[in-house]
Amino acid sequence: MAGILFATHGGATAEGACRVAILLAKRLRTRVQALCVVDSRPMIDGGFGSSYPPTPVEIGALCDAQRSAGTQQLRRCGGTVSPEVIVGPAAYEIASAARRSAAELIVVGLGRHNLLDRALGGETAFQLTQLASTPVLAVPQTTTEIPRNALAAIDFSPTSIASARACARWLVAGDTLTLVHAAGRSHEPLPPADRITLESLLGGVARGIPAADGVTVNERIVEGDPASQLLSVAASTSADLIVMGSHGYGLWKRLAIGSVASKVLRLSPVAVLVTPLGSLVSQGATVNESPAGVATR
Repeated sequence: MAGILFATHGGATAEGACRVAILLAKRLRTRVQALCVVDSRPMIDGGFGSSYPPTPVEIGALCDAQRSAGTQQLRRCGGTVSPEVIVGPAAYEIASAARRSAAELIVVGLGRHNLLDRALGGETAFQLTQLASTPVLAVPQTTTEIPRNALAAIDFSPTSIASARACARWLVAGDTLTLVHAAGRSHEPLPPADRITLESLLGGVARGIPAADGVTVNERIVEGDPASQLLSVAASTSADLIVMGSHGYGLWKRLAIGSVASKVLRLSPVAVLVTPLGSLVSQGATVNESPAGVATR
């Protein structure tokens, strides 16, 4: 395995991500790489609203400050590595670094606690799911251990199944993985024949999950808006991780029809794992072929 890439600015919102990255690397017997990205875009003068490009001296000072903050954070959480510092747009540089190092996972902070701020913002975790060719794990600040009760959204796409399989590798005896398919019907009940078909398909996915002995794998069909249903089930089952695949929709399509992955990522109070479409392409898989041998709809 090529390792886990932990991206941080050294601030409090990345504290949980740091702890999980280090613990997960130990469990998977791999290594942690750490990265700090300094944004070199023009700064805004708060007094007059004008912008100006940072000088080389200012950029150097920001790099030193982030390196120091990132190093201290890693030491607090039990890490021994020091972060590499790169100058540029955060999401782009993190995604590029993950590709260069062939990282198997990117771990970042989930972002602000305030859900309204998160819903309106363009946080790094959300941007990474559009740019990266590596699965992205976004972790809340207060997280102290590897998630043990995971909820995997299965829409029978290759990315959703790959995401559930990746999560299963982290789990140990006593942990739970619940596979959920949201039928997306809100006006009328799901016909019995359709439910039977979906249950059969979901059972096929469950049988292909490489879960360790002692890990419980459950299956569940729900009806209604997928994002709302997933968040509701996560809350009712006390899940500490939501696992999803991203279909790679462009910006304008997401604005027009919405994206389940982006909604959950921006509104979830618990950790979220998203496997982008690009991660399958980078591994040589085809987007029309299900990793579990289940026909996609």
